[in-house]
Amino acid sequence: MLLASGLLLGWTAIVTVVSAVAIVRALRRSAPLHGAARSPSPSPSPSPPLPRVVVVRPCAGLEPQLRRSLASTASLRYRGPLRIVLSTSTSEDPARPVLLEVADSLRARGLDVAVQVVPPRGVNLKASQLSGVLDESDDEIALIVDSDVELEGLDLEGMVAALHGPNRRVAAVWCPPVEREPFSLGDYVSAAVLGGSLHAFSLLGALDPRGLVGKTFAVRLAAVRNVGGFGGLVQHLGEDMELARRLRERGWSTVMGNTTISSLASRRSVGQVLGRYARWLLVIRAQRPALLASYPLLLAATPGLLLCGALGLRAGAAGSGLAMIVVGITRVTVAFVAAKLARRRATLGRSLLDAVLSDLLLMAALLRALGPTRVRWRDRALRIGPGGVLEPS
Repeated sequence: MLLASGLLLGWTAIVTVVSAVAIVRALRRSAPLHGAARSPSPSPSPSPPLPRVVVVRPCAGLEPQLRRSLASTASLRYRGPLRIVLSTSTSEDPARPVLLEVADSLRARGLDVAVQVVPPRGVNLKASQLSGVLDESDDEIALIVDSDVELEGLDLEGMVAALHGPNRRVAAVWCPPVEREPFSLGDYVSAAVLGGSLHAFSLLGALDPRGLVGKTFAVRLAAVRNVGGFGGLVQHLGEDMELARRLRERGWSTVMGNTTISSLASRRSVGQVLGRYARWLLVIRAQRPALLASYPLLLAATPGLLLCGALGLRAGAAGSGLAMIVVGITRVTVAFVAAKLARRRATLGRSLLDAVLSDLLLMAALLRALGPTRVRWRDRALRIGPGGVLEPS
């Protein structure tokens, strides 16, 4: 019984300490970007020319808020050469009329905009579009933004500053995604994960600096070409995770930006959201399998800890009640801080609901990810092979 009490209290202590570290690190990020140079120049000197930047928005299908998210590209501010590419994989894609309409409105505001059709080069349509647009371009930096992301408030010049310069080894800067406008129950559950759990990328990125979340990120194209280009990622489901791994192997680093970006994905069922996170965990299983254990033991540990605490109380194990109290306080604090970082409304009741929904979803997604490696993605039946390579199922 003494051993059981020690294990429970030790597990509780680890979760509490790691959660506290994530919170402190996230709240301490006062600079706009990790790794951005801030030393003032000792004497006036001519500024070097700003790098050429291309903004790429790969699209597939007519999403509910597609027009709004693409139109927000006009909010970007950059003093250097900038062009925008809106892309699809086929000319028959239902998103294409919206792309053409938005492109006209962006051109009317003085922006250089092109609409491109990039035929599939592999199973991953996003990586295929990025390969067709970027692998042979003469741009220096690409800002890659998913089609459901609203860009209001994004500091493009700050992201470029973190990458620009011959002596820097930062290859990519990514922005933690959040969801602030839930429409359905599935949307709310997803928003709870991204803005009410230790899986919220503002907190998760503070714990794991090696990551790269590909929803919105700026990247040096020379570094990408150095590791095989986007063309080398067209058979991977988690192209962002695989890109980060290849960059690390070549001595490059990735950093998390300080600005959250809002995803406008909406009208999803709980089953669709569960499938999305299960695919994410399948990618982790294929590419970084040791991280799977972090879900039941750390990121969604509260259900397991409370169950063990309740069993301990029934068996008379010392410290069980204390462990349950500490676990509850820690979990609600994580949910509250994550909501604040995501600029969501944070109350005690909402934090409790976020904690329950997000942990249950993550554990359900983990159980599904531990099963067969078959996935349904973009209406195609696929299997995830070794290293995250997609194969027909």
